[in-house]
Amino acid sequence: MFRKIGLPALALCGLILAVAMVFVGRKKMPTPPIEFPPPKPPFKHYVAGSGIIEASSQNIAIGSVLAEIVEKVFVCPGDYVKKGDPLFQLDTRQFLARAKTAESAKAVALANFNRLMQLPRPEDIPPLEARLQQAQVRLRDEYTQFNLYENVADKRAISFNDYNQRKYAARFANFQFEEAKATLDLLRAGAWVEDLKISAAQIEETDAQIGVIQTEIERAVVRAPSDGQVLQVNIREGEFAFGGAEDALFRDPLILFGAVNPVHMRIDVDEDDAWRVFSGAQAIAYVRGNSSICIPLEFVRIDPYIIPKRSLTGDDLERVDTRVLQLIYRFQKKDLPVYLGQLMDIFIEAKPSRGL
Repeated sequence: MFRKIGLPALALCGLILAVAMVFVGRKKMPTPPIEFPPPKPPFKHYVAGSGIIEASSQNIAIGSVLAEIVEKVFVCPGDYVKKGDPLFQLDTRQFLARAKTAESAKAVALANFNRLMQLPRPEDIPPLEARLQQAQVRLRDEYTQFNLYENVADKRAISFNDYNQRKYAARFANFQFEEAKATLDLLRAGAWVEDLKISAAQIEETDAQIGVIQTEIERAVVRAPSDGQVLQVNIREGEFAFGGAEDALFRDPLILFGAVNPVHMRIDVDEDDAWRVFSGAQAIAYVRGNSSICIPLEFVRIDPYIIPKRSLTGDDLERVDTRVLQLIYRFQKKDLPVYLGQLMDIFIEAKPSRGL
């Protein structure tokens, strides 16, 4: 076949093909249309900023003051709860054991107080009365014998040692009588008022201990501080919940919670543009990636303190050492395809950039 065409014809075909390829390569492909073009500023004079959606109560990091094993988790991310609804519960076995110990101590304190209130016991009096009578009889006997020695006309008839023995025996019998009488009087007087005060204070102390333990048992069930939505759950049954601010400082919150009716938009405005914003200014939020979704915002407040910028947008020209003024707006989320923690592009009505 190549012999029939000839070499000159073959070279000509190659040249034509090469020219066609160059022509096709230089032809520009049509630019595809942009489905969602960047949003256009809706105001003549405006300030642009990045906003992050947050709960109207701000995002509440739910934690626990008690360090204990999680026994039960009652909620899942996205659940709506009412104020006071349980979120999760810690293991309360040690608190229940301490409660039983405190209740036993209270029972002992009450029994001791009742014992003091019922003094003297009727059966305690007869033995002491008998002991008093016994001491009285002995006292009479000793004094009778001492009087015999005392009334001897001729003291030489008795020895000086016998005389002293009788005298001191009579005194000792008198002391025993006084002791028995005082013991009986003390018993009949009942409980000392100060002993009653101490016993009553012990009861109050045990009541306070029981109250502390009951409070800890109640705090073991962590409840919702207000109506709102569960945003994150970072704890599972059987895991250890670190209690206290120091232990939980560098950890994710056990549960992230917030009020979401309405939601707030926290907008960062560069400090260079802070002088241009004013209270009550209109603002429009645009969803990144779909500029057709725009949300009118309602002004709430301007936080008066300028802070270092914390949220980064990823812009190549973004500075990390910028300080920003934060403006708070709100809107009703309803069925809008936006979520808490989402960054959005915001345009805020502002003063002209030149002059006042």
